[in-house]
Amino acid sequence: MGTSRGGRLCALVACAGMGGACASYRPPFTQPSSASVPADTHQATLVFLWPLTSCDPGGYYTLATTEGRFVGNVAAGTQLRVTVPAGERTVVGWNEQQEVARGAVIKGAVSVLHASLAEGRTYYVRMAFGEWDNKGPREVFGVRTAKQLCIAPDHSMTSAMVVVAPGSEPWKELPGWTVGLEALVPDLAAGQAWLDQHRDVLQYHRAVGEGRFEGLRPDAKRMATLQAEDGTPTSP
Repeated sequence: MGTSRGGRLCALVACAGMGGACASYRPPFTQPSSASVPADTHQATLVFLWPLTSCDPGGYYTLATTEGRFVGNVAAGTQLRVTVPAGERTVVGWNEQQEVARGAVIKGAVSVLHASLAEGRTYYVRMAFGEWDNKGPREVFGVRTAKQLCIAPDHSMTSAMVVVAPGSEPWKELPGWTVGLEALVPDLAAGQAWLDQHRDVLQYHRAVGEGRFEGLRPDAKRMATLQAEDGTPTSP
């Protein structure tokens, strides 16, 4: 994408060598968020959070709507904030670096989010790795747990976009995430230009992601679906 593949792979290898516990690096088509930029209360705001964990696959995720709108790129240790038109949206995410390294697209590594967005509201979504299989969150001895578990021998093969809504279990973690994660916004013009040149890539991941969503258990579908009321009022 916007940076050299060699530079991105160096960052990936460095993170892997530290067990995933390394400082964030800025993925292509992103820039630091500026507090001086006023929020757009006539659109919806999406914030994608990637807290550092031992399950991180490395690389970065490209996020786009299935209708062809570039949302942004997000990496470990960062949070991506983007405004989008309100309404029904489906966002699909994929990890280019991991796919290149494997030479294949793994169904469980393609994440998808369905969203009903209201203007003037902000929505939070956590990037989760190693916690889901193709059907949804894994159970440990038949009991669900809020503690993160890398359930797959190769956790880079499993990903999900999980709703963080008021009253949900991860909501209490939100203050720490919003303070501790590097705040980024997308370079929408450059990212959209890249996506327009790779429509076949988007369409393929759209098909894989939607197929995976249809196979999720009902509880997992709820966790991967934003309802209009899940947002909080956006500060002007």
